[in-house]
Amino acid sequence: MAVQEKTGSPAAPNDDPHVRRGRHGFPLLPGGYGRSAYDIGAAPSYALRGEGYRLWDDRGRELIDANNNFTTLVHGNAHPELVEAARRAMSDGSCWGIPNVDEWELADLLLARLPGLDQVRFTNSGTEAVMSAIRVARAVTGRDGVVMTRGGYHGSSDVALCAGAEPARGVPQSVAQEVSLVPLNDVDALRQAVEERPQGIAAIIIDLLPNRAGLVPVSRSFLRGARELADRYGILLVIDEVISLRLGANGLSGEYGIVPDLLTAGKLIGGGFPVGAVAGREEAMRVLDPGQPGSIPHSGTFSGNPVSMAAGAQALRLLTPAAVSRLNQLGEDARSAVSRRVAPLGWEVRGLGSLLRVFPEGAVRIDADTQHRLWWAAYERGLLLSSANLAALSTPMTAEVVADLADRLADAVISLGPAPR
Repeated sequence: MAVQEKTGSPAAPNDDPHVRRGRHGFPLLPGGYGRSAYDIGAAPSYALRGEGYRLWDDRGRELIDANNNFTTLVHGNAHPELVEAARRAMSDGSCWGIPNVDEWELADLLLARLPGLDQVRFTNSGTEAVMSAIRVARAVTGRDGVVMTRGGYHGSSDVALCAGAEPARGVPQSVAQEVSLVPLNDVDALRQAVEERPQGIAAIIIDLLPNRAGLVPVSRSFLRGARELADRYGILLVIDEVISLRLGANGLSGEYGIVPDLLTAGKLIGGGFPVGAVAGREEAMRVLDPGQPGSIPHSGTFSGNPVSMAAGAQALRLLTPAAVSRLNQLGEDARSAVSRRVAPLGWEVRGLGSLLRVFPEGAVRIDADTQHRLWWAAYERGLLLSSANLAALSTPMTAEVVADLADRLADAVISLGPAPR
């Protein structure tokens, strides 16, 4: 492909000093962002240092970090025990071409939290975990179809992107044709989608608390319906707990009392380092065993690397049932405190456990302008939210810190005025 001469004005953001530019005047990163999830309508600040629940950025602000790398840092920034676990692993060697003992340790700790699941394979991200789960389901069933809830997010693979509220550019139409989308908690629609081609569906994929679909929990009847349909038609039920694993001692699926065929995890199980995992029943996971006839390949240069494994194992040890219960109660306190102040203006607070997010009452989505304005309003008050305005609590936070966080969030919402209709 010929290299075109670089002409025209460099891409936005305009002349913001927070956007680093290369020798041709263009931002070094497309749009100034290293990942699309950073988009908050203008050039973001850059993190310089974090400690516990606090973060300091290049604009001179000290922030309460309720972003926590999009729910990853359940123990906050630079937790000394996680830093030491990673340091110890790195000092012995950051990656090898043979298995490492930390991989066994994290697998054992993770499966102990997931009764009914037998084996685990590690990946480098939640996206890769879901990709791998879909491949396992297709290999086991000999089918291609996937059913997901509309508007959810399961990473950035071609299949996962088909769940988005808008059609994903760059995804082949042939992939989209294999995906059936159903409204969240609509059991009849789920049944219809499956029974239209029962011998063509490999997997039903469910996020129990889908942030991008309004942070509305999956109903127990919907999840039971999914489990029954999967059993009846030989489909694998995949529960995506990349985010929701933090919400229960046995994950959120444990709180529901439903055992999936495959479960995907990520974020917190790496202790702040890149990680993903597929856990499942042995009869499904055996397709990944290279000693079995007809097995499918799965690899990844950094999958199961000892740094992520060591830090992740320590993160799980620290996230005891008591720690989960305490965080969940703090989350309930925060939701109640914010709701009391913003409800008169037509806003509502949603979430479970240690997660909360503010929406216009009854809305499933927030328009981009309102979302960006709320992010900046919170930032100006010293509170760092995710770009979707999700707040995730961390274990270093005390009741006093969470009360302060709730006040700052409520102030930010009130500054926007009545909720948009």
